[in-house]
Amino acid sequence: MKKPYFPLFVDLSEKRILVVGAGKIATRRVESLLDFAGSITVAAPEATERIRQLSREKKICWINGIYHKDMTEEADFVLAATDDDVCNTRIVKDCKARNIPVNACHKKELCDFYFPGIIRRENLVMGFTSGGQDHQKIREIREKTERIFEQY
Repeated sequence: MKKPYFPLFVDLSEKRILVVGAGKIATRRVESLLDFAGSITVAAPEATERIRQLSREKKICWINGIYHKDMTEEADFVLAATDDDVCNTRIVKDCKARNIPVNACHKKELCDFYFPGIIRRENLVMGFTSGGQDHQKIREIREKTERIFEQY
């Protein structure tokens, strides 16, 4: 049996994050990263209105185009979040060849790290994960925990 992932809090303030894809999953992940990351680049030929808005506001850089492996050259972390499993797998392969930590939305076994459910209140940051097993359960636990913190 594979060991669980270790919860590790990382300073992303000076890291370059590449998100390939700009649909619902990618948008949620970008939203989660905004308070933590110094540089977020999103690459996709189409994007949600929220990605477009964040790009207009200069909070992220949106490259309106398809993925190519040179995009990973400057990245410290990569999120493969397209709706194309073949493309996501190619992104993982390219990142692993360059020793870049990668998260693939389509297949947890390919991930170097998982995306946690996050609660942030001032200096407190909590992350919740089930190792990619039960997203609904983690959402429920995170929401219950948020209600507890609302009391303080």
